[in-house]
Amino acid sequence: MLTVCLLLPLKMQAQYDPVIDKVVSSYQPWTKVEFSGKAKSPKLPVSLTAKLYMERDSLIQLSLRAPLLGEVGRATITPQLITIVYKVKRVYMQEPTQKLLELYPGFISDLQSLLLARVVVLGDGELKLSNADKIEVEEDRAGGYMLIPYTGDALLNFNYGYLIDGAARTRALIASLPSDINLEILYDYNNKGVQMDVDFTQKNKSTQVNIDFNSVKWGGTPIADLKLINYKRLSAKEFIKLL
Repeated sequence: MLTVCLLLPLKMQAQYDPVIDKVVSSYQPWTKVEFSGKAKSPKLPVSLTAKLYMERDSLIQLSLRAPLLGEVGRATITPQLITIVYKVKRVYMQEPTQKLLELYPGFISDLQSLLLARVVVLGDGELKLSNADKIEVEEDRAGGYMLIPYTGDALLNFNYGYLIDGAARTRALIASLPSDINLEILYDYNNKGVQMDVDFTQKNKSTQVNIDFNSVKWGGTPIADLKLINYKRLSAKEFIKLL
């Protein structure tokens, strides 16, 4: 696990740091985006072809395909529903998004920002100049920077921060939560895409996923809806057990 000190004192700034200006200026405005590439995990026997399509603040679609089998899985998130389909077993789970959004209103937009390798200030959305005073900037020894959000009293048991390189690109998100939960997302870049290495650890049990999006298309085409008439609906608990 990559380690970084996330408990640095915050000096609330009257003006935003020039590093933040550089980071925010690098973010391309968007309404729709499409990623394509590969996904793999130690728990999967083969690499999967992945397509991700997003519409800002309203839709996330992920489709996974396996060699010779075609599409094996599908996940869709909207402000109304979260739907996950396991086509191999012809089962799916579907839950209202309402309760999640009541707890975390910015869930969809913040998840989209993380998938775009952008800095998120919990409770205040994607990093922008208007929330720059909630970020502490520290130089690191590798010529980049650490961006450490001020968590406040409501998030005393939740620490997180970002590593940013000299080109203002996000290199890592490192977060620690109560109950021995740790999340690390490492980002790497090629000419046309981004690679994400995700490591989620809870009580020494680690789940690792590598997603290599070798193509990013601003705009793109949504994934066609899937008819679930001949699929069996499971509860979230039943669905997770099946996996």
